[in-house]
Amino acid sequence: MHFISEELEDYCSQKTSKGSDLLQQIDRETNAKVLNPRMLSGHLQGRLLSMISKMIKPTRILEIGTYTGYSALCLAEGLAEGGKITTIEKNL
Repeated sequence: MHFISEELEDYCSQKTSKGSDLLQQIDRETNAKVLNPRMLSGHLQGRLLSMISKMIKPTRILEIGTYTGYSALCLAEGLAEGGKITTIEKNL
């Protein structure tokens, strides 16, 4: 199921920076080993979260619903020096 056209998604993917090796590994392992991998934020959403975090350089982030940690790592990319991210996940 696509929320945007495949052409637009392809264009965005071509113009978006590559995720880190760790993010790529989490993506692969989530898709291979987790029951509902579509809940993963994914590359485009992750790059957007990272960009927003880098723009505002937060000192604290609270993430409710961590799943496999992909989006938390994307958000952490922009943390101010000494910043802290707290994640909460109900289903472990």
